[in-house]
Amino acid sequence: MRTTAVSGLDLTALTMGSAPAPTAVARAVELLDEGWDAGIRALDAADGTGGMGPQAGPGPEAARSGGAGPARGESAAGRWLEERQPEGIAVLSGVGAVVGRGRGSDLSPVRLEAHLAAGSRRLGRIDLAWLRGTDAETPLEDSLQPLAAAIESGRVRGWGAGDADARALEGLLSEADRLGLPRPSFVRIRLNLLERDRLRDLAPLAAGEQVAILAGAPLGAGRLTGRHVAAEESAAEAIRYGAPRDTPVDEALETLIALRTLAQDLDLTLEAMALAWLLSSESIASTIVTPRARGDWDAVHEALERPLDADTVERIDSLLP
Repeated sequence: MRTTAVSGLDLTALTMGSAPAPTAVARAVELLDEGWDAGIRALDAADGTGGMGPQAGPGPEAARSGGAGPARGESAAGRWLEERQPEGIAVLSGVGAVVGRGRGSDLSPVRLEAHLAAGSRRLGRIDLAWLRGTDAETPLEDSLQPLAAAIESGRVRGWGAGDADARALEGLLSEADRLGLPRPSFVRIRLNLLERDRLRDLAPLAAGEQVAILAGAPLGAGRLTGRHVAAEESAAEAIRYGAPRDTPVDEALETLIALRTLAQDLDLTLEAMALAWLLSSESIASTIVTPRARGDWDAVHEALERPLDADTVERIDSLLP
């Protein structure tokens, strides 16, 4: 499996996430074992802090947490790291809290310092920390200071931005340079066959500034699965015959059907083709996969075993709006 250097660490082309609640911690640990056996040497705990506030101890696990288990203060990623003691793995975690209400995220120094400390306790260490969104209230300079201090002290190897577009990345790079602080070494964004517009502007900037791109939500939160396409196809047919439905049919259904047909022609599942498309891109350093059941690893193995050639990638791209 190819690797990309990020802050002096070798990040594999796939990064595994630990299954969130309601997946049991013991089951999530077993799923991480399978990722390790597949040769994946990067782990994104997503919320390795456990949703802790600035002054709080371990808090309830949030359902959205990528590294959380259902028990208070317990993390599947933390348990796996503690029990397996894997060598040569890069550990990533988000820091900062999404608060909404017009602010976006809380990236205040006290919040970031608490999250860095909490993540280190829960996971044993954080190699690469990424900012969870943007903060409309905290000056960027204030948010960068605790990250710089963590890097200087050796607690963190590098930092990145979550959900950043080209303009946001330019701002982060400029501010870090102005202050003489460590620059972001990676960006972590939603990226898949249905959500790829951001890559057009971000890829050349990231390449020029030596910033790695990590792709999250590679299956579009389940939209790029055969199960979803079949369900939406059936729903559309039922609606044509007058069946009621509270939610609209997936607006990308026509594209999804075309992609599924191409995958079948290639003797691949839609899921495997979607992952293989990301793995074929030189712009993407690593793709984050988070299987929630043992069968979900099948698409990952399939994508690794069946890399796409340039002609196939071109055929896929021709189907995308």
